[in-house]
Amino acid sequence: MPSEPLTPRPLTESEVDQVCALDEIAFVSDPYSPELNALVRETFELDRMIGSFDGAQMVACACIFSFEMAVPGGRVPMAGVSWVSVLPTHRRRGLLTGLMRRQLHGLHESGGEAVAGLTASEPPIYGRFGYGQATSGVAMTVPRHKAALRLPRGTDEVSVRMVANDESFDDRLEIYNRHVDTRPGMLVRSATWARGLAADLPESRPGSSVLRVVLAERGTKPIGYATYRTKPERLGKGTVIVQEIIADDPAGYGALLHYLFDIDLTATISIDRTVPTDSPLLHLLMNPRAAEPRLYDALYLRLVDVDRALAARTYAAPIDTVIEVVDDFCPWNAGRWRLTGDEKGAGCERTSAGADLVLGVRELGTA
Repeated sequence: MPSEPLTPRPLTESEVDQVCALDEIAFVSDPYSPELNALVRETFELDRMIGSFDGAQMVACACIFSFEMAVPGGRVPMAGVSWVSVLPTHRRRGLLTGLMRRQLHGLHESGGEAVAGLTASEPPIYGRFGYGQATSGVAMTVPRHKAALRLPRGTDEVSVRMVANDESFDDRLEIYNRHVDTRPGMLVRSATWARGLAADLPESRPGSSVLRVVLAERGTKPIGYATYRTKPERLGKGTVIVQEIIADDPAGYGALLHYLFDIDLTATISIDRTVPTDSPLLHLLMNPRAAEPRLYDALYLRLVDVDRALAARTYAAPIDTVIEVVDDFCPWNAGRWRLTGDEKGAGCERTSAGADLVLGVRELGTA
C-alpha cells in the first residue's frame, strides 16, 4: 500500500508503451500485436495523456482525443475521453476519481473543450463524475428466412458494387462526414481515425473473414456503403456481421440491405449496435420483431463548463429560462444560469433569479 496519494501526471514518450500493457490487463484482452500497437499510437495525443504511478509502474491512465461533435446549429469541440484503465491491484484507492478530476479541472482551467464525451465499458461507472447518457444505438440479429424487406421507391435505381477496403476509403469517409451535421451526437472522423476504424487486423476478426466493403451508387455517385465480415458455420449456416451501414436516403439503405440479406450460404445477419435509433433499417423490415432489436447506451456527455456548452448550440424554439445546476465534482458549474436563445444562437449567464428547473449536471448532459 503506497504511503502517499498516487497523483496523476502527464506521460512522457517513453511511458506510452505502458498504456497498452495496462489496457490489456484492465480489459482482460490478449496482448496487442505490433500492428495494433502501432495503429493506436498514431491516434495518441501525448500532451493529453495522464497516468498514476506506483514507483516506476503505471497503475492507472486516461487519455483525451480531440474531436468535433455535431450539435443543433453546428459543431462543438469535444474532449474524447478514452483508455481509462486501473490496474486490478490498485482498485478502490480513488485512482479513477483522481484521473477524472485531473481531466475535467484541467479542461476548465485551460479553457479547453466545454464538453467531454466517452463510451462506457460499464454504464454505472461515469455517472458519479457527471457524465449522462446522451445517445443510444440499436443492435439486431435477423434470421435470413425472416429478412423480407419493404424496399423504398427508387431502390432499383441504386446499384451495389463490391470494392476493396483500401480503394473505397476516401468515398466512405466523404459519405460519413457529410452525414455528421444531420445528426446531433455524431463525431467528425479525421483521416487518421477513419483509417484506424477501417484497419483489418487479425484481432478484429477472430474466426471471421477479412473486412468486406460494398458501395451503393446512383449513377456514378456513391450514396452509401456497408462494411461487413462473414463467419462460416456448417454449410449454409454462416453469419453476416455488419460493422457499419450508412446511406444518403432510404433507397440507398434498401439496396445495401437487399445485398446483405441475400448472401449465399448464410442464415443470420448480425448488425452492430452503432445503428441509430431513428435509422430506416427497422422500418424497412417486413417483420421488425424478427430482428430482436436491442437498445444500447452509446455516447455519454459531460458539460465541463455549463455556460459555454449551452451557448454553443442553437434551440428549435425560442427559450428564456433559468436553470439551477447541481455539480459537486466541478463546483464552478453549480448555481443558477439564465439560458436564452433560438434557432439563430444562444447565450448563458449567471443569474440570481429564481430557478425554473433544478437538475444535476449528469441529467443536463443527457438532455
